[in-house]
Order: sequence, then structure tokens, then C-alpha cells
Amino acid sequence: MYIEDITTAGRYYLRELENEGYITDTQMKTVYVKPGETTLVEWENTPISGQIQITKKSADYNSTNGLPAGTLLEGAVFEIYDKASNLVDTIRSDGRGLAVSRQLPLGRYTIREVKAPANYGVNETPLMAYLEHEGQIVRFEVTNKSMTTGVSITKTGPAEAMAGQPVNYTFSGIANSSNVRLDNFYWRDTLPAEVRLEKIVTGTYNFPGTYKITYRVNGGEPQTLADNLSTSKNYTLAASATALGLASNERVTEIMFVFGQAPAGFAQVEKPMLYCTAISNITTTSFVNVADVGGTYNGVWVQAVSRWVTTVYGKPTPLPRTGY
Repeated sequence: MYIEDITTAGRYYLRELENEGYITDTQMKTVYVKPGETTLVEWENTPISGQIQITKKSADYNSTNGLPAGTLLEGAVFEIYDKASNLVDTIRSDGRGLAVSRQLPLGRYTIREVKAPANYGVNETPLMAYLEHEGQIVRFEVTNKSMTTGVSITKTGPAEAMAGQPVNYTFSGIANSSNVRLDNFYWRDTLPAEVRLEKIVTGTYNFPGTYKITYRVNGGEPQTLADNLSTSKNYTLAASATALGLASNERVTEIMFVFGQAPAGFAQVEKPMLYCTAISNITTTSFVNVADVGGTYNGVWVQAVSRWVTTVYGKPTPLPRTGY
């Protein structure tokens, strides 16, 4: 700040009366003003601050580590953001279950748990803290539920088929059965060499969102078949060799549904289907078709596999003519 229009040189006395957000320095300062010169006076103020403390406890009995409900938990990580959404501190609960912030200027803060203790799920409920006076400590108690992770998928198809005839697969029970959100969630079908893909019915899913479908040709790099598909709509997508512009020596070897994040309880509603055809020149054989589903929690994969065996009978070979 500037004090202007001082017309008389000499000695002046200054005292700080108020400084919002800082402790007022009430010590009188002496200033000597000389004609034609600017006199600089410096004040150092200590910010008025408070602190945030979080006690972390288990919400229930954890069958993995044997700890009862109410156990103080170490290793939970929280991020603290100011009202402008700037990250101002990251804190971690210690062996006493206590996570303590540095001294923070007065104001409004949002706290989010970003990592849970081992064998527990992240508590995704944000906290709001209001620091309003000097020395204030805002305390929270935050619990974590025992983490259970799981995914599922079931694949069915015909037990028997004839060469050149349809071999259609139905998928059910596709779900994130965890009590935590999974990232990188997908389900995938790996097509055997004995069939050729014709079309895909996507099915529907119980949480709103979008996803994409990718495919591989002859085991190559993934290519996008469709993107920004709504989880609430059931699509029918052409995926034959002709529709995809494949050469005679190319075939689709994999179809993957890519969802990204899947909240706890995410599940398929209407059943997806893959419509395929057994190749016409096949000899009688049995083959396995494999589907899998998965996602990550804290960087660790959770996956499940379903297999289906089909026997395809080749076209009968005519008996050689005999006789007279």
C-alpha cells in the first residue's frame, strides 16, 4: 500500500490496525520522511491459520487381516484442496490412524481420500472443512469398509454345430461384484479359428455411461469398431469380413468392450451376443471359445474367465462308388 500526499518532511509513527487473514502487528514503527523521496516500511505478518485432522478407522470386521470394526488404520492418503481447487496438502494416516495437515490459512477446504489402507476400499465421500479462527482444528472421523473385489462373466453357446452353420454365443452375468470401483474395466471374447464373426449385439448395462468396442484382426493391434456407445442402448453392429473390409486371409480374433471406470455393482442387463458362422471346410473337431472380464483396483488386476466348448461336424465325405 502507498501513503501519498505527505507534504511535510519529518518523523511519523505508523501502527497496523487490521490485516485480513493475518495476525495484526501492533508494534509502533517510526518513519522518517524526506522531501522528494519514497520511504519503504516493511511489515511481516503471520497468517491466521488452522489445521485439519482426520482419524481413520475400519467400518467393519475385515476377514482378510482379522481386524475388528473400529480399528485405527494406517496408510490412508487424503488430498486437501482450497476453494479455488488448488491442491494445498497431501496427508497420510499414521500408526495411530491420525492424518494431520500443515497449518492452513483460514478458508474453505475440500478433502478427498485418494488411497485406502491395505485390504480396505476408498471412502469416496468428500469432506468440507471451514477454518474460521486462529488455532482452530477441524476434526473428522472417516471409516473404510473391508474391500472385496470380484468380477464375473458367463458364456454359453451351442454344444454342437455343423460346418457352415451359425455358432452364436450369449454372455450373461457380466459384473463388477466388488464393493469398490474398478478402473480399466472391460470384457472380451477371443474367437477361435474355427468360426467367423458376423455381427455383435451389445446388450445394455445398469449404470449410465459410454463405452467403446475394439477388435483385432489376426491378433494385430486393436482397432475401434464403435465408440461413445450408450450403456442404456442395445446396438446391433455389423462385423463380418465384408463389413470390416478384411482380406480373404484375415479374420477377427478378438472383440473387447472397453468401459473405463465401473462402479461397485456395475452389471449387464440385456445380454450381449456374438453371431458367428463355422467355417465351411472344417473337419469334425471340438474347440474352446474363451471370454474374460477384468478391471484394476489400486493398480492390481481383478479378472475372471469363462470357457465354452463346441463340437463342429464337418460335411460328410461321399463314399466312393463301388459295384459293376
